[in-house]
Amino acid sequence: MSTSIQLEQRTLRISLCLTVLLTFWGLIFAEITESNIIELDAGSYIISGLLGIVTIYVSKLQDRPSDRIHPFGYAGFVPILNLIRSFMILLICLKAISGSLGDFVNGPEETIHAVVFLYAGITMLINGIAYIITYKAAKKSGSAILKIDAVEWLFDIYFNAGVLLAFGVSYVLRLYGYSKIANHIDPAFCIILSVIMCIPVIHMFHENIKKLSVRSVDKQTYKRIRHRFSEAFPKYQQWKPQLTAVDMSGVVWVELKFEQEIIDGMQKEDWQSIEETGKKILAEIADRYHLTFKLTNSDLEDA
Repeated sequence: MSTSIQLEQRTLRISLCLTVLLTFWGLIFAEITESNIIELDAGSYIISGLLGIVTIYVSKLQDRPSDRIHPFGYAGFVPILNLIRSFMILLICLKAISGSLGDFVNGPEETIHAVVFLYAGITMLINGIAYIITYKAAKKSGSAILKIDAVEWLFDIYFNAGVLLAFGVSYVLRLYGYSKIANHIDPAFCIILSVIMCIPVIHMFHENIKKLSVRSVDKQTYKRIRHRFSEAFPKYQQWKPQLTAVDMSGVVWVELKFEQEIIDGMQKEDWQSIEETGKKILAEIADRYHLTFKLTNSDLEDA
């Protein structure tokens, strides 16, 4: 197992432990305060904790080589995991919005400011520690999973800063005798924060849908692959292969299509050279790659 994968898995375990701690912390304070915002926060930590366990397993899968059943490796599990995470967070946000709207109609509970300030302050401190740990590990290992994890911890910091701001406003309003308005700050800010949470989650959902789809690589990558193959093989222009490069769930799949008459004139050493050197070229360009060959009969295609 590579050092970067070991660092990734160790950091994910630390992140999971902190998430479990914050889950129990949030559930206790949600029960004490009946706060919509804290319930939303606790709900998101429950989702993060459950998916954190799956994330560690997916991290281990990534290090496995491709096989007959999974010819492109296990890279596709990462965007699938992120899609599930996005969908579940959206459900939590919708539930929070629904509950907050209900409180507006029925009347919200009285806010216990001291308890909420204690919760948000300590939670933000733990979020900050988790963000520093995951951000440094993501930068060192280049892990896509840790990058997403670090972004989530950073978002939690902003979320709890918003909670402190919301209840700070509520506290000031109560001091000046606007208790009824002060009690409505909790459900109002819960709706606002839920909507704000949905924006990056929807963006992440869209990005991972794109990763799961089969699409051509960008023009710059395609030109680089063609140039490197042409540079590595003196006979490349003579062979005139049709090069296709697509992105399949983060795996760069390159297919070289040769005409039958070209293949008939090739030596065994040529094939070995193309395969070995071709894989080295792709390893320079992408972390995960797949190289295949195909032959065509130009006479049949013309017919």
